[in-house]
Amino acid sequence: MKTHYNQSFDIIIIGAGFTGCALAYQFSKAKAKTLLLESSAPCSGTSAACAGRVQVIESETKEYLKIVKEGFQKIPTLEEELNIDLEWEIPGHLTLLFSEKDLNFYEVKVEQLHSLGLDAEILDPATLQKLEPYIDLNNCIGAVQSVEGHINPFNFCFGYLNSARQHQATILTHQEVIGFEINSQTITAVQTQNNVFYGKTIILATGAWTAHIGNLLNVDIPIRYTKAEALVSEPIRKVLNHHIGTTGFYKSVHGDERSVTLGVGQHHNGSLIISNAITPTNEIARASSDWGLPSISHEFKKFFPHLGPVNVLRTWSAPSPFAKDFLPVVGWLPQFENVYLAAAFHLAIPTIPLFSEKISKHILDGENNIEAIFLESYSPSRFFS
Repeated sequence: MKTHYNQSFDIIIIGAGFTGCALAYQFSKAKAKTLLLESSAPCSGTSAACAGRVQVIESETKEYLKIVKEGFQKIPTLEEELNIDLEWEIPGHLTLLFSEKDLNFYEVKVEQLHSLGLDAEILDPATLQKLEPYIDLNNCIGAVQSVEGHINPFNFCFGYLNSARQHQATILTHQEVIGFEINSQTITAVQTQNNVFYGKTIILATGAWTAHIGNLLNVDIPIRYTKAEALVSEPIRKVLNHHIGTTGFYKSVHGDERSVTLGVGQHHNGSLIISNAITPTNEIARASSDWGLPSISHEFKKFFPHLGPVNVLRTWSAPSPFAKDFLPVVGWLPQFENVYLAAAFHLAIPTIPLFSEKISKHILDGENNIEAIFLESYSPSRFFS
């Protein structure tokens, strides 16, 4: 038997990952009566499988790079704002290059970063080897060295969550959404297994689960996902000075073929975070595969053959959501008057602090504001004719 919750809310947010927790903080800070619903535990979906990279160079467009830059600059101030240690570091990133095609592509990327005052340069193999003495170049013709930060992703998520609680947001976990009460083009209530919650605005911050929620609304929301796998080693001596990745990382993550691309960084406690095995899938699967982790290990050993045996402490597997143009999907869902979508954030950690501020102002202040203009190109309406 369902219980009708004895209060209604200005904002109901579904999904307590990075996006949902950041939005709960922004809305509750603005004095909106906010409810955050999570089907499991906070930071247990896609956000739980995150290396903590604050990426820059993987920005899809120059316009998106501007957003990434602004968000990147916000990260250090979040520690004081959220009263939490994010373990903020700026190790930088090395993108390994293996062909003239790679080199030509990343020369354009470097110019884009330079045009916005961001550090980046092309390195020759000799310089790369000096910077990372443990790496085997494996026909690598050089690398791009670019600015990149690193944080503890769980602290990032729970910093927002705890601050939302302090601003009187209601946080309810283990509340799987199973339906909605709909009156014409308006969602009047969200139904979970045991409760009914009434709200004025419903926000879907549901990541890879967005298509499932869309099915409950009879709307095909075009957010898909691949299955991503990675592993975390025991702490070892300092062997890496940057985060290191091969080219095509995000093309692989959002691709339609099973693949492995190297992405490896070393946490300040000494653990290596090594990714990424990608499997296209139409169903959310959380278990590690029998091919993924051996393939990641093989790729890692190819580039770091002299490290010797490294014990693995844990692995992860999670759905990696994306829109077909690889950009976020942010804005009002055209089929309803009060359903707002906030999902598929490419380069989530550096962009969510900025996007969450913009989204809260967009919703609370109405359409006639600068945030509406800023968010227009990311609207879900681009996928519906």
